[in-house]
Amino acid sequence: MALGSCSDFLNITPRNMVTEDNFWNEKSDIDQYVAGIYAAMQSESFITRCIVWGEVRSDNIYPGSTLQNSNYDLYQVLRENLLSTSPYTSWVNFYYVINKCNSIISRAPEVSQKDPSYRESDVKATIAEVTALRALSYFYLIRAFENVPFYREAVQQEDEVVVLPTTGFDTVLAEIVKDLERVKGDALDHYPTTSSDDIGLNYNSNCNRITRSAINAMLCDMYLWQGEWQKAINVADEIIAVKQQDYKEKFGSRTSMLVTGPQIGDAAPYGTTMPLYANTAGNPSSSFDAIFGDGNSFESIFELSFNYTSSSTSYVMSTALGRLFGAGITIKTDGLDPNDGAGLLAVNPTIVSDITGGSFAYFRHKNDARFYTSFQAVDKTFGEGYIRKGVASNITLSQESDVKEVNYSSYQTSAFSIPANMNRNWIFYRLTDVMLMKAEALTRLVSDSASSEQDVEYLHQAFDLAWLVQHRSLAALTVDPNNDLRYAGYGNRANMLTLIREERNRELMFEGKRWFDLVRQARLEGTPNFVRSNVTAKVSGSGLGNLFPNMESLFWPYNKDELKVDTLIHQKATYAKEADNTLEMN
Repeated sequence: MALGSCSDFLNITPRNMVTEDNFWNEKSDIDQYVAGIYAAMQSESFITRCIVWGEVRSDNIYPGSTLQNSNYDLYQVLRENLLSTSPYTSWVNFYYVINKCNSIISRAPEVSQKDPSYRESDVKATIAEVTALRALSYFYLIRAFENVPFYREAVQQEDEVVVLPTTGFDTVLAEIVKDLERVKGDALDHYPTTSSDDIGLNYNSNCNRITRSAINAMLCDMYLWQGEWQKAINVADEIIAVKQQDYKEKFGSRTSMLVTGPQIGDAAPYGTTMPLYANTAGNPSSSFDAIFGDGNSFESIFELSFNYTSSSTSYVMSTALGRLFGAGITIKTDGLDPNDGAGLLAVNPTIVSDITGGSFAYFRHKNDARFYTSFQAVDKTFGEGYIRKGVASNITLSQESDVKEVNYSSYQTSAFSIPANMNRNWIFYRLTDVMLMKAEALTRLVSDSASSEQDVEYLHQAFDLAWLVQHRSLAALTVDPNNDLRYAGYGNRANMLTLIREERNRELMFEGKRWFDLVRQARLEGTPNFVRSNVTAKVSGSGLGNLFPNMESLFWPYNKDELKVDTLIHQKATYAKEADNTLEMN
């Protein structure tokens, strides 16, 4: 009897204790778990890796003045000394998200059996949402590490953890594409909105969660990595159709909102139109203010929101952007003064001097507003610049009225408004990104000779999309239309691809895209030469000849501690011997 009583006692869970078994009972439990996944993605560690993996190794980024002393690990990354001991080789945050998604996928159906309010359509929508978040996490992992452990089973207890070998890049990519294609139809087009969401700068709260358009944006990106050009075009068209319908419903009949909202402006040379925020000579930075300042803009497809409402309201700080790009840091950390405006990372000096020095290697024209809104030149003589995209809440650009072309007289520190609270959002996908992905896919379909009517039609469509993106950034176009991009010179496949790559960098600079774009092109060519030709100039030293010696060197080494835990993962040959310290920044 004593033993029986003891056994009964040990098998009774205290009522105030939530376990894995008694947690999954109601729809609210699922909702709470989903919210936790988004919160995990908002963490500094997760966003930092989105930036470090997707942007830092590119030609856009240079070390900030304090980096070598305050964060030597990141300094080593910028010198292309990738070490297995680097904290940036840790993928823990991404597998945490993956496992959470796996848990919901396995548990959601059983919750629907317990809670009648959690309908079958709700279950499918939830599974579609977290399947997309899992796919996005894997997409980052393979673009960073190439081959990674891949699993779809939920691990609930420590004794359930199993060691796994790595799965190849192409296999993982094919699997997550199939996952997204399977669940896309179950995802919501839009989430319910409140009255405050109805119209204006903050109406688009849907961009903070996975929608069908967000899944299509991921697929568009993944199809480009697979070389599935027509599929990329198809899903891009689905996104554009949704945006056009949203514009019609939200803005089409409300002309009073066109001052601050998107508008269908000038048609491109071959007739394409698109609802975008419009920059003008009088307000050349309105698109920046809406997309990056206010956030949750009409053009957004998926972004993580760090909303701040008042000093008494708790909110998740966007500390990754604050520490890496600068300003808005509420505590002194890594030797940075929260008021000095500097981040750990800075702008490649050749970009800072691109227009002021007249090289025009990155920006085609001095009137391109993105040159002035993406960063802040604090010392034009030495090419020192602070990154402001993802940091500033708005920028005020002005023009001199006595000339036809815009001269930005407020190209100084005072032009930017830096919020005391770091609450700029992190954008994964937005409309112009999708437009340029579609433009690239169209161009990839063109034959080398570009001689057929179909080839010419593809080139015209691609040019129109690039033109629309660039057109809204040339703020003086209403004054001097000769600044416009012209089709002459781009009537072949190679030149059009170059235009689109350059336009992607101008438009998406510092948004975690550039390094991945370089690697994707290198994979298409089967050689690291393309990356080497773009990135080598910012690094010098006795080891220069060995920079990017093979395709494997474009990806990160596996974390040293991870190799001890998972004995089925083997370090890449390129990193079998740790890099030396011979490379320096130019």
